[in-house]
Amino acid sequence: MVVRFCFKLLLLSIAYYTHAGENDIVIIESYHSTYQWSIAYRQGILNVLPEYNFITFQMDTKRLPEKNFSKRAQLAWNIIQTTNPKLIILGDDNALKYLAGYIGKSKFNAVYLGINSNPRKTGIYTYKNITGVLERPLYRRSIAEIKKLFPNMKRVLIMFDDSITADFAIEGFFQNQKSLTIDGVHVQLFQSNILEEWQQTVLEAKSMKYDALWLGLYHTVFNNEQHISEAKILEWVSQKSKVPVLAFWDFSIGKGKAIGGFVMTGESQGQAAGYIAKQILSGTSPSAILPMIPKHGKLIFSQAELKRWNLSLPAEMGFDATLVK
Repeated sequence: MVVRFCFKLLLLSIAYYTHAGENDIVIIESYHSTYQWSIAYRQGILNVLPEYNFITFQMDTKRLPEKNFSKRAQLAWNIIQTTNPKLIILGDDNALKYLAGYIGKSKFNAVYLGINSNPRKTGIYTYKNITGVLERPLYRRSIAEIKKLFPNMKRVLIMFDDSITADFAIEGFFQNQKSLTIDGVHVQLFQSNILEEWQQTVLEAKSMKYDALWLGLYHTVFNNEQHISEAKILEWVSQKSKVPVLAFWDFSIGKGKAIGGFVMTGESQGQAAGYIAKQILSGTSPSAILPMIPKHGKLIFSQAELKRWNLSLPAEMGFDATLVK
């Protein structure tokens, strides 16, 4: 019902924006409007491009079955053609995967963000009217930073759902292996979309001698055919884990969530995409702009979770860290 209602609102906005002039930018989101990552990157874009009108469409590919993705992409493309925007912004891997073929052969320019896939492997680089921002999770730096908080850390577990986005996110790091060693720390990968397997793995983490657990992506977990919201997964893991819970993305951190970590932020992706968009809107061809990776992650910790786990940040971390509730 929520998706249908949002779509009706979107159609109404299109009727208005068709006559709104040349300041329209369409954002096609891979996921849903309440997804914290999407909220953050939209804000980052708005910070850089406040003078533009934004029309958004959510493909909702975290909650809908994969068989629906192509239909959602067709709806998105219909909206783009109807709106005739100045520019298109594609948020995350599925929007790029399912719409690049349409856009690449069209008159429209597009900027992508949050892309974990390799443009050279997917062929996106062949489209001269599309460029953007790559997302590369900071696994090695994250583990190195957290070793300052847990100097005796020897074994850690990284947990991901079994989604296309997760596959792209971990491909370069694990190189098709299930485990590796970083700075003397044994890193084990877990990947599943099955709720029961998630629960069993979290509950057994301490008995399996893991010193910490890292949450990657957990947004396509199902109980039979019922999608479990990311908020419920995050809350359950935080409550039930007997080992500290860390994060690779800022949306996982907070009271009743993960303790913290050296993380990627959606806002930095949105801002980077916004600056590329500004160049294109000023006349630069997308083909002249190489895909980029924002340089810096951010140390973020939850004050409530640090207290709950009886942890204190060492001075070398505290000076650089942002504390949230």
